Amino acid sequence: MKSNARFVHRVACTLVGLATGACWSVAHAQTVMPATAAPPSWSAANLPGVTAFQDKYIGASTAADVSQGDAETHDDQGLARSLQIDGVMSSLSSHEGPYSSKVSEDGFIAKSQWETAAYGAWSLDGSVHAGASQGPEEHGQGGTVTLRQRGMPFDGGWQADNALGDVNTPDINLARLQPRFYLPTSPIQGLTTDWRGPDGLQVTAGGGVPGMFEGIVVPNFRTLGGAMATAGAQWSPAAHWTVGGQVIDANDVNLAVGPAIDGSTRLTSATGLMSAAYQDGNRHLDFNLLDGDVSGKANGLGGWVDGSVTQGRFQHDAGIFRIDPNLTWGNQLIANDMEGGYYRLGYQGRRWLTDVGIDQVRSVSGLGGNTTFLTGDSRYQLSRDWGIGEVANLSRNTGGNSWSLQGFLDHPNRWGNGRAQLEYAHTMMGDEDTLMLNQAWGMPVGIRLNTSASVERINGAVLNGLAQNTTLLILAVDGGGHFTGKLGVEGNVNWSSAVQGRAAPGVSANVSLTYQISRSWELLATYYESQAGSWTPLTVNSPLAPPVAPPIPAMQERGVFLTLRYKRAAGMHFAPLGGAPGAGAGEIAGMVYLDANNNGQFEAGEAGAPNVTVILDGRFSAQTDANGRFSFPVVVTGHHVIKVVSDNLPLPWALAAEGRTEVEVTTRGRTDVKIGAQRLR
Repeated sequence: MKSNARFVHRVACTLVGLATGACWSVAHAQTVMPATAAPPSWSAANLPGVTAFQDKYIGASTAADVSQGDAETHDDQGLARSLQIDGVMSSLSSHEGPYSSKVSEDGFIAKSQWETAAYGAWSLDGSVHAGASQGPEEHGQGGTVTLRQRGMPFDGGWQADNALGDVNTPDINLARLQPRFYLPTSPIQGLTTDWRGPDGLQVTAGGGVPGMFEGIVVPNFRTLGGAMATAGAQWSPAAHWTVGGQVIDANDVNLAVGPAIDGSTRLTSATGLMSAAYQDGNRHLDFNLLDGDVSGKANGLGGWVDGSVTQGRFQHDAGIFRIDPNLTWGNQLIANDMEGGYYRLGYQGRRWLTDVGIDQVRSVSGLGGNTTFLTGDSRYQLSRDWGIGEVANLSRNTGGNSWSLQGFLDHPNRWGNGRAQLEYAHTMMGDEDTLMLNQAWGMPVGIRLNTSASVERINGAVLNGLAQNTTLLILAVDGGGHFTGKLGVEGNVNWSSAVQGRAAPGVSANVSLTYQISRSWELLATYYESQAGSWTPLTVNSPLAPPVAPPIPAMQERGVFLTLRYKRAAGMHFAPLGGAPGAGAGEIAGMVYLDANNNGQFEAGEAGAPNVTVILDGRFSAQTDANGRFSFPVVVTGHHVIKVVSDNLPLPWALAAEGRTEVEVTTRGRTDVKIGAQRLR
């Protein structure tokens, strides 16, 4: 309790001190300027050759920032600044058979942001996690504190991003923008810096104590002991070429989950990366070499080459790779003990959209399996309103063969957009076929509703060839929006029950209500539940004894979160993200979700991916919330590219090409984006 009290005191003092300093620096920058200083750069009228955006539909007297929405009371003096404070109370319970437990996750969350004319954009986030219990081996600090600075300009075209507190280790862009293998960043309690200059020059560094982020709503940071440091650089020595390198070292880090390679619970590793990329119009090549040792093991080597060529409507992607066993990146395991290659062919026409591919993977050590994976999917637009498609997968590996087929039909109807989908899968464990009907309902502006109904038939071997035949009925609803000026609802509910055979019924729900008490105060209530009923699958304990039915106990988890939120925003943005002062702007709102059936479509019942970083145009970042949602409220009108840093995605989920999504933003418009992660095959 004393350590938590000291941490609370430190968070409070830091928040007050930095917020006071930020407000003073902004005010000072705007009112105390030398006589020789240039005019304030946030005024579009002071920029030569720049014409301020003029709203042709709303009078110029409407001065409120597009990210706020309260023109009557909005304070537009100075640069943008905001503060949000959440007080959270919760009740969490878990029941499994005769065992039950109750915990609470109470605390405070504070988020502040402010922009400056000469020192970039700043943010300070902190939390006090008052309800977490810490064991003797857990070094939880009872909350988090993170101070970030982005886009601080320097002479010579340099810009710098810096962060202090509970952050993630940085990677150079060459390490992050990998089409097939990625090197994960690691949470640390320390300092990071990222400098970008002319000729594509980038320098990154960071170090601190490794750890883990915990908590459902109120974040907490638990250190793992030891130390970790990294440094890297890249630059463009010639046209079309970028080269770089990075090293990362982890010393005596507690793995927290499972033993290290040498059987201990501590890991020490040192790894280096050399990378080069060539880009010329529609041709791209990546070359990578990895060298490292782990906990005293002999050096391991890894290398891979990826390439892509676009020819008209065709795109070719191919690569070869070989990665020795026991390779890590910091304290994170990476894909290893594999060698092979892959090839993808994609075609996009006016009506056709097709992708086919083949992967061949072998174990370097001979201890793992060998796999050949074939995949193909296509979609054909029959007419303006009708579209059909299919997905086929075949996996041949050491343990046997598996395959799956999927067909679907898309058709707009009087209620919205519908899809009928039929799937069949065969594995070594049995067969499964599913009929699914999805509907995206046409709703009033600001409200969305998706529903899904499916019948799933499972025919599998439980043990020693004894088949289990089960038919499941599954219903799911996902939707939300603002139904009145003050009341908003977001929810996802999934219900399943066995209509034939033996299988556990299940319910999962996550529903949030938001009520706007006043312009600055909100009340949020969140309820989540996950439960599976008891059931008795048949098992065979002996070939001489009849089958018995051991009961599987029911499991239930339930949680209620009540949040009182204060938020205040003032000032005008220095410029919309990616644009000049006075430019027209709109909003990007999206979701990163777990694509359970790998069909590339978000459906009711599919969960969001929380705490994932989303990057806009390679420069601006946002974090997904507990439901996988993110937003960029003020983005300049035009074309933008969104990518996702997949380090925090739960295994075995991954994103192809970092979830790259291209969007168009319209003035005062809202662009919705959904990015699906799929299971690694």
